[in-house]
Amino acid sequence: MPLLLGARRRVRGPGGTVPDVARQPDRPGFFRSLPLPSRTEGIVIAVLLLLTAIAVGVAAWVASNRTPPEFDPPANAGATERATPSASTTAPRSTDPSDPSDAPVLAFYGDWYTAGTQQGGLGPAGWPAIVGERLGARSTEPHALTDAGYVATSSFGDATFVSLAELQPEPDADVTVVFGSRNDYRATPAQITAAATRTFELIRAAAPQTRLLVIGPAWTDAAVPAELPPVRDAVRSAAAAADVTFIDPLVGRWFFDGVGLIGRDLISPTDPGHAYLADLIEPLVRDLLENAPASASAPATGTR
Repeated sequence: MPLLLGARRRVRGPGGTVPDVARQPDRPGFFRSLPLPSRTEGIVIAVLLLLTAIAVGVAAWVASNRTPPEFDPPANAGATERATPSASTTAPRSTDPSDPSDAPVLAFYGDWYTAGTQQGGLGPAGWPAIVGERLGARSTEPHALTDAGYVATSSFGDATFVSLAELQPEPDADVTVVFGSRNDYRATPAQITAAATRTFELIRAAAPQTRLLVIGPAWTDAAVPAELPPVRDAVRSAAAAADVTFIDPLVGRWFFDGVGLIGRDLISPTDPGHAYLADLIEPLVRDLLENAPASASAPATGTR
């Protein structure tokens, strides 16, 4: 009788006719010598593969939704580009010595070191606010954009230090601080010197009585790139020609030896970093308010 497809073959044994044990199919190549996993082992392997797939999926989701480790412009950065004057340009200064509004006025121009970022230094935690509070002065809103420089144009309306000084004058300022900028590393020294000179002229034209404190670009450690000293030298040249106080953070080793002063993006000061900057800058501003300009040849070191 012919063997039907799919029928199980039966053999006769001592106890009668019993079904023969099904034979495992042959496996190709070296797999033939490997034992097949048991049912329990197969379940374990399937579970492990499922967990691996879930982990990979979660990692992919996190990677696609995480916030990049870079500094973000502060919430008020775009507002500094208004073409209208700031509040201090429209409110007359009181002549009453007992009036708190007669306190010294401080103005600030710069990049993210002055504006603050999500890494630190926003609002009252920023060094401009801290310096003003320590001196009993009235600090104006910093005119600063994270990616601006004397020549470098910000993504917020192509603003530079020059345009900020022109569109955001501070005629009541007793001391004006201009800080930066490492953003100018692509510009030539001649371009930087010319733009810095123009910035100082605009500030003085708006506030003839103001004393200028010019701070060169800073770096976060001792490995200063070769492109930065020429930027510093160009700004220093403009400051010398304008006969204003210049401070060199590179010679002063600002941030070089500190811990916890720079955020996770490796470039932006944290809140402690802004307090550190206030420790450095406040004595310089105090000297200018007392009509004793700090020596340009003696850079601040951060020790009090």
